[in-house]
Amino acid sequence: MRPIGTLALLLLVACSSQTAKPLASESPHISPIASTPKMPLGTGGVVEYAIPTPAVLPANCGAFCNSSLGDLTLGPDGNVWFVDVGRSQVGRITPDGHVAQFSVPSPTGGSHTIAAGPDGNVWLTATAGGGKPDWIVRITPTGVVTIFPAGGSNTAPEGITAGRDGNMWFTEVFGGRIGRMTPSGVLTEFQIPGTEHPRGITMGSDGSLWFTLSAGVGRITTGGQISVFPVANDPSTPLGDIAAGGDGNIWFTGAGTIRYISPKSGQVTSMPLPQGSRPASLISGPDGNIWFTDTGLNAVVRMGTSGSTRVIQLPRRDSFPLGIASGSDGRIWFGESGYATVASVGFKIPEVLINGRSIVFGDGSPKTITVRNGGDASLRISNVRVSGVDAALFIKGADSCGGSTLVVGSTCAIVLRKTTGGAAGIQSATLEITDNATGSPQRLSLVGQAPQCVLPVMSAGPNTVPQGEQLDVQAAQVLSDRSGGFETGTAASGVRATAPPSLVGETAGYFDRPAGRWLPVGGPDEVSPDGSRYVYLTGRQSGRTELHVVDVATASDKVVGLPPDFWSIVGFTDVGVYLHKAYEGIGPGLWLVDPTSGALQTVFSDAVVAQVAGTTAWIQSQNPADTLPQPPGIGGTTDQVMRRDLVTGVTTPWFYQAGVSVTVIGIANGSPIVDVSDGVSTTFWIVAAANQGLRMEFPYTTDRYPSLSGFVGDSAGVWVGSQDGVYLWTPRTGGVLVTDVPVTPAGTCA
Repeated sequence: MRPIGTLALLLLVACSSQTAKPLASESPHISPIASTPKMPLGTGGVVEYAIPTPAVLPANCGAFCNSSLGDLTLGPDGNVWFVDVGRSQVGRITPDGHVAQFSVPSPTGGSHTIAAGPDGNVWLTATAGGGKPDWIVRITPTGVVTIFPAGGSNTAPEGITAGRDGNMWFTEVFGGRIGRMTPSGVLTEFQIPGTEHPRGITMGSDGSLWFTLSAGVGRITTGGQISVFPVANDPSTPLGDIAAGGDGNIWFTGAGTIRYISPKSGQVTSMPLPQGSRPASLISGPDGNIWFTDTGLNAVVRMGTSGSTRVIQLPRRDSFPLGIASGSDGRIWFGESGYATVASVGFKIPEVLINGRSIVFGDGSPKTITVRNGGDASLRISNVRVSGVDAALFIKGADSCGGSTLVVGSTCAIVLRKTTGGAAGIQSATLEITDNATGSPQRLSLVGQAPQCVLPVMSAGPNTVPQGEQLDVQAAQVLSDRSGGFETGTAASGVRATAPPSLVGETAGYFDRPAGRWLPVGGPDEVSPDGSRYVYLTGRQSGRTELHVVDVATASDKVVGLPPDFWSIVGFTDVGVYLHKAYEGIGPGLWLVDPTSGALQTVFSDAVVAQVAGTTAWIQSQNPADTLPQPPGIGGTTDQVMRRDLVTGVTTPWFYQAGVSVTVIGIANGSPIVDVSDGVSTTFWIVAAANQGLRMEFPYTTDRYPSLSGFVGDSAGVWVGSQDGVYLWTPRTGGVLVTDVPVTPAGTCA
């Protein structure tokens, strides 16, 4: 079975007891994250099941208590069994989503892979580490755990599979051996010639056991005879998972490749993969194809034995799919380590294709949404509805989609119109289409009363300097801007704005509304309030740090020398340019530079300042009353934000959450934007008044760690960029997706 040796944290197993009683009870039925219409056997898109956190967690497991699913296998009982890394659990999920979890007692080590045994049980490998004995673990369908020594300490058992002889076979990475264990726990070991490190193992169609090595594939007969077939591969990136294909060949992964070896000839063939592919685990599916999880593509991939591929994207980014198994329900099951979910997908998959994800109603004319099935199985749509804060204002008319079944390539249509009235400002609703495709229900943003303005945005292509463009909000179109060009600058600066007069700076870019032009800076904290000047730093790496004060109209550059240090700019106000010192974390202190005279003075040194706006310094600190463990990370953590008046010196507690890491990432309409991370996920808050933080919701961005940018405030609300498009956030509506073009707001809308 599959080696998951790259996981840093793995299930923990004890050596103090040989047998343990079952330590779990049946969990209630876990509803799918996205409910779908009932699907014919072997069809349908991805359906996810969140695995509940056990009532009892291992000590000191930190953030990993809530994440990282590892290997999977189809158990002899017809259910899918999985390793729940970090939680000291092995789980079982039925085809319809019932979950049971079983604790492995006395955590002292880690588990790698899991396999069904010929004795009606499931088996897994466990590495204790620290010089302690390693183990092979047997679990009955009712959760009774028995542990057997795996050949001593530091053998590092990894892959495991059932052999045709009725025994379990496993690899010993450090021992350089193949182990054979009877159902009663009797162990026999076979040494591999040389200094090889075996990892994955599977039973071939010839009845032998096949395993991967650092730069080769090995075969061992049930009698213990070993053969090694060299494979062109860098030993520093060893081969990984291995499976017997329905075509009689042995398929394996390694170093971003999928290859197969012919048991008859020993010839190795490499298969073409999509760009960016990083295969993790693979199986031979009952449909005759090779299926594998792909962490590079964030997908499950179906590969024909001839090499044709179908990439099945997962509903959420950074799912980190690892283990994979065939289910008894005719679907492929896999674990999403990034979200602690187990998911399944059919052999044939419908795919919903809709032109755009955001619909802006600029006038009273109706809009028609066309839905097409671009997959290879029938698309069954059970329901179409409008929901959300302003749902009553968006009226659904003719609908040929709801209750229909679309064969491959066919379409249906939904007509919507927007009525007048309702609250002032932007209006928002969601069109939901419930179906049997991945990501159900499909959701479209319905936007009414969008501001009649043009928003400056930064658009980045692969390996290119970002360029300035303009988003016409009501037309939902990103327009090119000839004055928004940026190119790589000189050795002393990062980029250069190409519009005359040419301006240089550290990064691209921000639209200076008062000056009416693009600047080579990252945001408004580097621009004077009247827009006439901007600042940037050079020489920090050489030890000759200089602050550049640039006149926007003339491009004249005044250079101010600074003491060598890791300076960063945190604000440009009417008083001057504020700096702090930051490397892996922010150091205490705030300094002020007079942009005219170049004089440098210390404002204070008793607090860590994240942002300065106007006469306010926003401070990050650790509340001594917080006794909860802090999330992992580099450097110290802070759990509260303080507001300090730079005129009076008065400091006011502003925002606090225990047991998290709090970071001020921007200022919008005078309020700090706060990033809150608990080590498992990140949320964003806006704090307009002391102790009145409001969580900012962005409904079309469901990543654990959303990549949000911009946070530009104006009279319409707060403009926020994401990988899903641009949001306009207001307290009434939350985030409204006004376009699905992934650009970054870079100035106010006008």
